[in-house]
Amino acid sequence: MPTPPLLLAAGLLLTPVGEAPGVAPAPTAESGDPRLRVHTERVEPQAVQQALELRVGEDWQRWTVDVDDGTRPEELLVKLRDDTGRIHTRALTLEGSTVDERSRELAASLALLVEQLAHAPAPAEPPAPPPPVEPRARVSGFVAVGPRGALNLSRQAAIDGGVSLVGGAWLGRDHVQPLVELAWAHSRRGELRVDALRLGAGLLGGGAAGPRGRLWGGAGALVRAQWAQATAAATVDGWWASPALVGAIQYRGRMLVLGAWLGTDLVLPPLRARGDSHTLRWAMVRPMATLHVGLRLPRRSRAARGARTRSSP
Repeated sequence: MPTPPLLLAAGLLLTPVGEAPGVAPAPTAESGDPRLRVHTERVEPQAVQQALELRVGEDWQRWTVDVDDGTRPEELLVKLRDDTGRIHTRALTLEGSTVDERSRELAASLALLVEQLAHAPAPAEPPAPPPPVEPRARVSGFVAVGPRGALNLSRQAAIDGGVSLVGGAWLGRDHVQPLVELAWAHSRRGELRVDALRLGAGLLGGGAAGPRGRLWGGAGALVRAQWAQATAAATVDGWWASPALVGAIQYRGRMLVLGAWLGTDLVLPPLRARGDSHTLRWAMVRPMATLHVGLRLPRRSRAARGARTRSSP
């Protein structure tokens, strides 16, 4: 049966403007302040804002508050974001049975949370990274022993042979080598014998080369005192100065050290010994050569050595 025109017109007048008949209006999810954003129908945004401002005034506006449904029906998830971008998240359980009761509960919880965050100490800034520490130079040394020899450049070579005991270390990133030496030298001609003991210290400068710095080369000088004794029918002894100028090359293994010196022994003044029928003379300048075989001492950093010294009772 067709609808009378009068009833159709009355039905259109009773329908709200902008809504289709039979469709419920969408719930409002925003309060009057854009900093409070409620994304749930379980509380009323305006009621939450009013109750919150009654408790803390406008202090809550230091945060942007988002309210969402939680994982359980009675739970709400609250996020407070401050002006620096830090986010504080809380899960709140509301026990109210009506929208008004839950709105008041939410406002009370938010007020308590705002007061706690307002009085909480500011998060400590992360400590500045420590300045880069330059690796400490590691000190390594050696002790070695080996044969040595020297001769005159004149017709009478007056060759002397003996033993050299030396100890030293590589410092200054392996560019400096201080060392000490104790050496024995012996010459003989007929019934005449000359024996000498030399003790001194020196300094070589150079550098490392090769894989892992195994080879080291350098040059320098030693200052030594020499005590010599000449023996024939009688015995005569005395003191001389015996410095040396040397060039050195060394192989530095993990435990083994091999080295060679080439240079010049200086005898000041020249040594002259006379027997009944023979004469021995060590000239002022005597080319020399020395071989050394020894052990490398454990590498140790200066920092570790200083820490051990400080920690000792």
